Amino acid sequence: MVLALLGGKDVRHAELAARFPGSAHNASVIRRVERFFDRHPIQPADVARVVLTLLPSAQPREFILDRTNWKYGQTDVNVLLLAVIWRGVAILLLYELLPHGGGSHTEIRHTLMDDALCLLCAAEIRVLYADREFVGYDWIQGLACRGIPICVRLRSDTLMDDWTAKDWLSRLQTGTAGLLVEDTLVYGQPMNVVLTHTQDGEALVIASNAGAVTTIQTRYRRRFLIEDVHHFASYCGAAPVERGSGKNTRWCVNVGGNRQRNCSAG
Repeated sequence: MVLALLGGKDVRHAELAARFPGSAHNASVIRRVERFFDRHPIQPADVARVVLTLLPSAQPREFILDRTNWKYGQTDVNVLLLAVIWRGVAILLLYELLPHGGGSHTEIRHTLMDDALCLLCAAEIRVLYADREFVGYDWIQGLACRGIPICVRLRSDTLMDDWTAKDWLSRLQTGTAGLLVEDTLVYGQPMNVVLTHTQDGEALVIASNAGAVTTIQTRYRRRFLIEDVHHFASYCGAAPVERGSGKNTRWCVNVGGNRQRNCSAG
C-alpha cells in the first residue's frame, strides 16, 4: 500500500486502486483500499521509513525544517515539516499539524526531530537547514545535545558573543559585501556566521556549526527546495483528520482542489 501511495503520488482511493494488479473490478479494489485504511491507518513514520529505505545509500544526508499554512475552507491548516534533500529535490518525511496559528514551539520541534531519530541516527544527518522561526537557546542547545548540526538564518537582534548581528553588520565598511565570522557563540554554541545584506537591503545573517564559513551562504540556498513541498501539499489539498485523542494530529488525506497558501518567511 505504501508503494502504491508513493507511485501514485496521491491518496485518493480510486487512484490507488488503479495501481493494484489483477482483474478485479475497480469498485471491488476501491473497497479493499477503504478497508485497509480503516483497519490499518498508515502513520507518517511508516511512509518515512520506506522513503529512507528506497533512497540510495549516500550518507549523511541534508534535511530541511520548515512551517507552512493554508486555508482548507474556513479552517487554517498550520503544519511543521521535515524533508530530506535528494538530487536537488526536497522529499517530505515527517510533519506535525499544529493545533494553533502562528509559529511553532520548541517542544514540538524537538518532538519532530526525536521522531526522525527513531528512523535514523544523528550521524546520518549532515545538516538541518532552517529559517528565522527556528531559533532560540533551548532549541539550538537541544539540537546540539542530539548531535544534529544546523544551518540557520538568524534575526538581526541575535547575540553573537557580546554583540548583536545588527551591531556586527554596522562594522561593514563601504564597498564590503559582508563579514565572515568564525567560531563565535550563538545561543551558547560555537558557530561560523555569514553577515551581509540582500538586494533589497535586508540583513542576511546565517549561522552554522557544519562546514566552512565560506560555503554557508551557498549551502543555505538549498533550504528553499522546501517550497515545492509547500506547493504540492496545498495544491493537492491536504486536510487534517483527527485520529484518537492525541495532542497533535499526525495524518492527512488528499481531497483534491486548490488551496490558499501562506509560507513562513525565510
